[in-house]
Amino acid sequence: MTGRLIAHLDMDAFYASVELLRYPELRGQPVVIGGGSRHQPEEAVDPATGAMRRRFKTLRDYVGRGVITTATYEARAFGAHSAMGLMKAARLCPEAVLLPTDFDAYRRYSRRFKAAVKAIAPQVEDHGIDEVYIDLTDVGLAPGTAAAEETSAAAAERAHRVARAIKDAVRTATGLSCSIGITPNKLLSKIASELDKPDGLTILTAADVPSRVWPLPARKINGIGPKTAARLEALGIRTIGELAHSDPPWLVEQFGASRGAWM
Repeated sequence: MTGRLIAHLDMDAFYASVELLRYPELRGQPVVIGGGSRHQPEEAVDPATGAMRRRFKTLRDYVGRGVITTATYEARAFGAHSAMGLMKAARLCPEAVLLPTDFDAYRRYSRRFKAAVKAIAPQVEDHGIDEVYIDLTDVGLAPGTAAAEETSAAAAERAHRVARAIKDAVRTATGLSCSIGITPNKLLSKIASELDKPDGLTILTAADVPSRVWPLPARKINGIGPKTAARLEALGIRTIGELAHSDPPWLVEQFGASRGAWM
């Protein structure tokens, strides 16, 4: 691990987490984001106590063709996930709270977390509203020390220390958690950031790949979508490890020169 240190930071259930800051009483409940303005909570003052009371819409009452933008981990436990039709999600989890999207708020929190990251590690590659790649290769090095001179153990310790500082800074700036994966390249870091969600911090070396990455489904590789995953499975390739051990010329024969060589 004396080469590059590339981190992938992914905000945890980002849109839903922003909404939970607004509606903290929903923490621990299944919540899906994807409704329209008509799904705004109804607010009223309790005449007896003077406290504000909210009544939330649920999926049970949903009728329409909308899809889930994101869902809390509690909703995901029922099988609800991004891009799923809300009507289908209603059958899986009818009592889940349905909230409308608020992209102005999500963009505001996106700017906050990215500014917090750049204050610690300025070499950042934006990768959407809720994730970034970060080059940590030279971040946090002792004065006069080069990354190439570090032992693997020292590099891993430094990566952990810097990533923990980034996670703390993001939480301070936004009130939200994120997950970070650190490996020598972007492809593996994207996978690593998902291994210990939510609020994960995962550092993988080449020695960790056979035990932690190879058993994963091939679709976990960024760039392999449902259609390619289904085709791979039809060819007998279900895991990343099976794909990694496939014969390159055979992959080119099956998927073409460009796609096959990439895989």
